[in-house]
Amino acid sequence: MENQKHGYIPLYRSVKKQPWAKDVFLRTLWENLLIDAARQPYTANYKGHRWPLEIGQLVTTSADLGLSLCDRNGEPTSRHAVERMLAFFEKEEMISVRAERRKGTLITILNYAEYAEKIDSTPAHNAAHISAHSKASSSKVSEGAPAHMAEHKGAHHEQEYKNKNIKNTTPVNSGESSDDRLKSLPVVRPDAAVHSPKGDKWGTADDLLAAQWIFSRIQVITPTAQQPNWPAWANDIRLMRDSLKVSHREICEVFTWANGNQFWQTNILSPSKLRKQWATLKAQMSQPVRNAPSSSQQQVPHWNDRKEWEENFI
Repeated sequence: MENQKHGYIPLYRSVKKQPWAKDVFLRTLWENLLIDAARQPYTANYKGHRWPLEIGQLVTTSADLGLSLCDRNGEPTSRHAVERMLAFFEKEEMISVRAERRKGTLITILNYAEYAEKIDSTPAHNAAHISAHSKASSSKVSEGAPAHMAEHKGAHHEQEYKNKNIKNTTPVNSGESSDDRLKSLPVVRPDAAVHSPKGDKWGTADDLLAAQWIFSRIQVITPTAQQPNWPAWANDIRLMRDSLKVSHREICEVFTWANGNQFWQTNILSPSKLRKQWATLKAQMSQPVRNAPSSSQQQVPHWNDRKEWEENFI
């Protein structure tokens, strides 16, 4: 009865054929968008603004969508991760997104009317329905018999998904398997603040901040240094934390020592070099003579100084 009161949407089996559907976050977000989209035109009140919505539209924010995508510990998905997922759906021509600052994001599910049309009006349903009646009549089975009901329900569930939104992106006879297609999709990581196009290199917001702070110190020594590959830098910070079991504080402190050392300051110019020389740097830091800070090192602000963060990253 609750379903009848609040409405429902069809969810076709063919969605499982899509390579991206194996990503539980993409799959769940797509289902949430379908469920929340307007079934009839109406005006929504959201964040103090009136939004005239058409069929297949909804107004929300990336942060609100993330609250409905939680991990096993109940942690919601970050706004940045949701935005990347929405961008993926846009690229696949499944939705269009229009964001208005401080008001909300209007999401339109393309071809929603075709997707959500009533099952009993589709040709596949009608054909199966007539076939079921004919068989029931010829075998003297009544309409309410189990044989008729099974075939009637089968027509509902086996109807091919017509929506152009969820399309098979693997060309026919291309030689590319669904597994190959899946490997080419970006890996969506809820806690990633930055990632490479393939998603194989990524880092959290704090990993990225630490990488940006390191670069700001490198620029003091090498003003002509080019902008880094931020996903790769953040990835190296993350790998250091995971493999060496160290914190962002310790990473930045070791870099600060290297950055103030006359020899190492021109050799440690990236998190990857810092990671490679980590054991050597830690050993030299423990030596009293080497541990004496140089004049340039004394002038370097503490990595976790609030003023330092605000000046460089806000």
